[in-house]
Amino acid sequence: MDYKKIKELLLDLGLAVNKKCCALLQNGQTGLNKEVKVSPADIIYQIDIEAEEEIVTILHERAEEFGGIELIAEGIGENDLSFYPENCTDPQLKIICDPIDGSRGLMYGKRSAFFLAAAGPVSSQTLQDMNVSVMVELPIPKQWEFDVLSAIRGEGAVMDRYNRAYESAPVFLKPSESRTVEGGFMSIARFCYPGKDLISRIEEKFLDKLFEEREEEYLPVFEDQYISTGGQMYELICGHDLFTADFRASMYRHFTSVNKKQGQVCHPYDIAGLLVAQEAGVDVIDLKGKNFDCPLGTEHNIDWVGFANLHIREQCEGLLLSILKDENIV
Repeated sequence: MDYKKIKELLLDLGLAVNKKCCALLQNGQTGLNKEVKVSPADIIYQIDIEAEEEIVTILHERAEEFGGIELIAEGIGENDLSFYPENCTDPQLKIICDPIDGSRGLMYGKRSAFFLAAAGPVSSQTLQDMNVSVMVELPIPKQWEFDVLSAIRGEGAVMDRYNRAYESAPVFLKPSESRTVEGGFMSIARFCYPGKDLISRIEEKFLDKLFEEREEEYLPVFEDQYISTGGQMYELICGHDLFTADFRASMYRHFTSVNKKQGQVCHPYDIAGLLVAQEAGVDVIDLKGKNFDCPLGTEHNIDWVGFANLHIREQCEGLLLSILKDENIV
C-alpha cells in the first residue's frame, strides 16, 4: 500500500474538518452544542454532524483511488460502519476515525479538540494493524495557530504548525526526558461522573507511595484534565505531560458488579492517534502492563496508560497497577 498517499488522504480529511469547525465557530454559529442523538458509545452533537459531512463528501470523491474504503466512525453509516464508493463490496483500505475528539471543550470555546484517524489494510483487526495515523488540532476561535501531527509506522512522527491562513512550518517534536514526575504534570482521567471520589483516592494513594520518603510537606506535582484522549496524547507527545492514565472502563466494570452507576469511557476511535504517540516515543500500555492494543470498533471500552519515557514508566507503572489491583479495578 502507498502509505504516504494514505497519510495525505487522512490529512486532507482532518484539515477539511478543521476548516469547517473554524468557520462555524468564527462565525458564531449557534446550536452546535445541540444533542442530535445518543449512540451506545457517546452523545453526538450538531458540531459532530457538521464534521461528519465533510468526511463523507471527501471519501465519496476519492475512495476509488484507494480501491475502496471501509470507514469505522461513530455516527457514520449503519452500526458506525460505511463503505466508499457506496456499492463497494471489496474495499482495500480500512480507516478508523474520530471526527472531533473533544467536542465539548471545542463547542464551548474552552480548548482545542482533535481530528483523529488511523488507516491500514482492510484485513486490519486491531489498532496495532494500522500503519498510518494523523492528529489534526481543531482550535478555539481566538487561537491563531494549530498543530498537525502524523506518522507512518517505522518512520517516526512529524508535526507541522499551521496558522489560520493555512501556512505551515515544521515543529520539533519530542516527549519529556524527565526522570521523575516531580515538578511536572501528570493526570488520571476523572472528568466524568461517577467515580471521581474513587479516582481521587487512588491518585492520593499513588502520590503518597511515590513520595513516601520525601520529608517536604509541599510536593510540586501538577495535573491537567484534558477532556479529550487526543489532547492527552498530544500533551505527552509534545513534552508537556509526563504521565497520563485512563482506567474508567475497568472502574465502571467494577461498578457494575456492585450495582453502581456507569459513566462515559474511552473507545478505540478516541485513541486513533496511538501510532503518532508511539512513533514520537511515548510508551503506551494497558492495565496488564502490556503494549497497548485494542479491537477496531466504536463500542469497545478501553483503558490506557501513557508515559513520556521509560524512566517515568519505571517510576510509576508497578505502583499504579498495584493500587488498582488493591481497589479491585483490575
